[in-house]
Amino acid sequence: MRSLTLYFSTIILTLLLFALNPVFSKDSVRFIETTGRAVIEDAAEVVTARRRSLEDALYLAALHGGAKIKGFSSVSTDTSIQENLVVQPDSYILDYNIISEDQTDTHFIIKIRAAVGNLKSDSCENQGLKSISVYKPIISIHPNVPYWVQPLSSELIKAFMSSLKAEMNINLTDFTDMSLNQSELKSINDEFDYTSLTSGRSRTRSGDYAVVPSIIIDKSTKLVGFTTFNSLEITFLTNIYEGASYSLSSSKSKTVEALFKSSGPWRNINLLLKSSRENIVEPILLKASEHSLDVAKDLICKKIHSRVAINNGQIEVPLGKRHGITLSSLAVTKGDQTPFNIFRVEKVLENKSFLVPLNDSVEVNKFSGKSIQFLGKM
Repeated sequence: MRSLTLYFSTIILTLLLFALNPVFSKDSVRFIETTGRAVIEDAAEVVTARRRSLEDALYLAALHGGAKIKGFSSVSTDTSIQENLVVQPDSYILDYNIISEDQTDTHFIIKIRAAVGNLKSDSCENQGLKSISVYKPIISIHPNVPYWVQPLSSELIKAFMSSLKAEMNINLTDFTDMSLNQSELKSINDEFDYTSLTSGRSRTRSGDYAVVPSIIIDKSTKLVGFTTFNSLEITFLTNIYEGASYSLSSSKSKTVEALFKSSGPWRNINLLLKSSRENIVEPILLKASEHSLDVAKDLICKKIHSRVAINNGQIEVPLGKRHGITLSSLAVTKGDQTPFNIFRVEKVLENKSFLVPLNDSVEVNKFSGKSIQFLGKM
């Protein structure tokens, strides 16, 4: 009886250690090796024992990721109070591979290597380098705004570009002397196009982003009592397009209103309400800076993803060192038998990477054309 109590105490202590000291943070992915065992109760029940040993190994791997322990009290029929513990894994088995299987006279034993963790789609951690091409800005200015507003648009675009260039995780190419024509670029085959063959076309590669900033400067007039207020309404709009498809990935916008003129029947009040150019431009530049930061954050937080291609039995993606991919990067697709299929990078070139699945028993060709997303580094 004492040895049995000691056994269960050891189990509970182990589970508590898993719960209080998880091997990794909740939002990461780690590889765990565990061994599951199941008793073979009958010679005809080997298949059942194998399944149970696999379930045991998977459960232990999930516990390695941390556990939730809930306690409650219960009253038995003889009115005695019993304390109970419920142990639940606090992480998920994303994918796994069976390393070995062994069968003895009494047990079935399976050793696995599992990818364990939680994947959060809204996480901005471990996102790689973003290569972007900024195309010619779209400028729209109301004809009745003050004369000094026209050069202000150039100043705002310059500040926008400077902010993006200052970001360490953004590799920027300046195409601001060229307009982005998505439909034309999607319809032209560079192998048979004269311009592409002779002088080349400015294209955005797979895994990169095309950025088109817009500045819309409008005039608004409001009458308050006997006073007319004339304001600039400036909207910053930036469209971000994905890779070679040029499909719209996201849009960021910000609007600021700045009073530049007021008029009424009383001259003294008009002089008091008159704003200097510096006072007008300052809040506009501030909003422009905020908009640049919003765009930069949106770009940096975008998941690195692409489509899988199978060539000569190898899994390839058109993403490489230029996108921040390294040999320690992991990638993931939705799985069939498991929630996900996890891949590691076997070889990485400048614009291409070769991947291998964690589960080496899966058929490689089934991944052809699937969307794959990189998680970060191990």
